[in-house]
Amino acid sequence: MVKKNIIARNFSRSAGSYDGHSEIQKNCAQHLLDSLDRDNFSRILEIGCGTGSFTKMLSEKYKGADIIAIDISETMIKAAQNKINDKNVYFVLADGEAISLDKKLDLIASNATFQWFENLDNTFLRFKNMMHEGGVLCFSMYGPKTFKELSEVLKANLGDHHALSSVRFPTQNQLISVLQKHFSKFNIAEMEYTIDFFSLWEFLKDIKNSGAQGEGLGDKVFLGKHMIKSLEEDYMNRFGGITSTHHIYFCKAVV
Repeated sequence: MVKKNIIARNFSRSAGSYDGHSEIQKNCAQHLLDSLDRDNFSRILEIGCGTGSFTKMLSEKYKGADIIAIDISETMIKAAQNKINDKNVYFVLADGEAISLDKKLDLIASNATFQWFENLDNTFLRFKNMMHEGGVLCFSMYGPKTFKELSEVLKANLGDHHALSSVRFPTQNQLISVLQKHFSKFNIAEMEYTIDFFSLWEFLKDIKNSGAQGEGLGDKVFLGKHMIKSLEEDYMNRFGGITSTHHIYFCKAVV
């Protein structure tokens, strides 16, 4: 079971540093925006608005549209409210898997959030029922090869029971299986981005500052100075540097 309280806590703690450590997420947001070729969305729900970067893009592209932007972290929502001054944007503290709206939507959009969901099948059915005929679900989400280099190093040195949250993210086949149950047509693009760091410590700090550690490695793991040095040496031997993979799906589905 996904420990959403831990995920919410980690993102809340990173609200002040998130924008400076989320370049990949910003690129994904732009990719999603560019894929939206319709100009007549008037009622939009954004799932997992974070600090509001994608929210701002949506509000600028679809001027006048009513946008409901939700997030599980109240601290993130406050950061987004400070960034956006638009009377048509409404921020709500809510879990994207539990949200229910009376008025039908034209677009449900989300950037790098659905990998944290427990049940995509039930959630996509809920989303479908909240949209008009012809409504669009457009999202990016992380896949299981995210941070695959770090996962390999941790597995070799700490064992399988201290795996990263990302190893449990859905595969493309699992995502396709769920989408085809609920949507008349959809497409998926799969991409991998890599970032290089000077040290393992810099990489781990970047993960923490972006809130992307998910549920973490558990309370019994302490990555002290000597452990990080040992892990870094193994990392360098295996990959020739401290490189980090972001494995991402870009999806668009139509009701």
